[in-house]
Amino acid sequence: HAQRMIGDRVYEPKISDLYITVNARFQTLELTWRNFDDPGGYILLAEDFPISAFQQKLFYYTVPVTDDSSTSSTVSGFGEVGSGEAGDGVVRNGSSTTEEPPVATTQMVEIDWEYDFRDQYGQRKKEVLVAIKPMYSNGWTMTDIFYDRTLMDRVDITTSCYGYYGYFVDANGTIRSEHCMKLYPTWMGDLRSHLGKFRMRELFIPGSHDSASYKNGFDPLSQENLVTKYWLTQDDNIRGQLLQGVRYLDLRVGYYRTASPPFYANHGFVRLQPLKKILDQVRDYALETNEIIILDVQEFPVGFGKDYDIHDKLIRFLNNSLWDVMADPAISWYGKLEDIWARNRTVILCYDHEYAMRSYADVVWRSVEQKWGDVQRMEDLKSYLFKVHQRHAYGFTNRPVADMAELTPDPWGVITDRYGGLRKMADSVNRHVTKWYFEELGPTANVVAVDFVRGTSIIEAALYWNLKREPSGGK
Repeated sequence: HAQRMIGDRVYEPKISDLYITVNARFQTLELTWRNFDDPGGYILLAEDFPISAFQQKLFYYTVPVTDDSSTSSTVSGFGEVGSGEAGDGVVRNGSSTTEEPPVATTQMVEIDWEYDFRDQYGQRKKEVLVAIKPMYSNGWTMTDIFYDRTLMDRVDITTSCYGYYGYFVDANGTIRSEHCMKLYPTWMGDLRSHLGKFRMRELFIPGSHDSASYKNGFDPLSQENLVTKYWLTQDDNIRGQLLQGVRYLDLRVGYYRTASPPFYANHGFVRLQPLKKILDQVRDYALETNEIIILDVQEFPVGFGKDYDIHDKLIRFLNNSLWDVMADPAISWYGKLEDIWARNRTVILCYDHEYAMRSYADVVWRSVEQKWGDVQRMEDLKSYLFKVHQRHAYGFTNRPVADMAELTPDPWGVITDRYGGLRKMADSVNRHVTKWYFEELGPTANVVAVDFVRGTSIIEAALYWNLKREPSGGK
């Protein structure tokens, strides 16, 4: 199996024991862990790395004994009580915070963790963000730590770990293993010697669904409304998605005659960003990294009509915007990644329209075949995707196939807000999607497109399986 050291990046076919994701609705961090086998141990989340060791910090407080003392509301697992404010009805040092007659009390202890931290202001103690004592060796939890969205302003194509670090520690605070939130800005180039002999159809390519359906700086907690609930599918702009490791972009284009320029990225009838803004991010990233990016123009929801002249205009527009990075369609899906790299133009521009395929075969590639479950429940998505894989496991075609691994609301459900929005729908499936593609669906996955990429570990799953695969003609 392939293992590559690139700077501080190690690529190996190994599933990590801790993944840090972001909940789409609440924008808080989530943790998924495996193989945690120390009954006295903890998982600690911190903003710093490296840390040499952690120390326990104990809070003692007394609580009234009541019939339901076994489910005391004061210890919620995230140490709110320990941070200095007494919770409701909590008694500290025997003096009650409420004017009530004396009651029987019981002594409680809460464990927090801290570590030594040095910065420009000197040495000090710092508390961990979250401490979890897992009851099971494999698990998942939401935390109440908000993801810091400004982190992406401080990363670049050399960044690997950033923002958040997870530590498995024993009861004494000795570190057993270290993990982090990661970007994979140049994973294809980093693995070029392994990937070069593959065709696109033979690889696991992580992607985003409705890739341009984002809004810069959008905060769902304060700005969400019925419209944004159903038309935003991503939290990061195109560059942010590419930095995370996404290499398949799913694009819908609308034509607005009176606008200048007239082309927009759409989600259905909703007009989002000027198309030029999307294309520039793709072009800049390709020039900066030489990563191979599939840009798949899949739908034309507004303004195209029955004639072909708007398609002519759009293809000219795409060509003018991307001409110096567009991979030659003559390579075709039958070609290998090394054939694309050899010509130094790495954006595969696909166009889902027969007319374009006939008239502009020298400009656009045949589109990726999208597999849509069109389902509203996690169980239905699972059975759909598992069926697709039984039927299509490496069929006879070299044309890539994309699993659209997300829930799709029906129109009436959108009008009545039956589903609570795409974020809520994504949160209900994303961690399961990650598991399916690390496990049963991984060996046969080709392109996998998800909503709210940060809520999944689909990029890590793709890397894991790509490192285990061999190209069809051998190396």
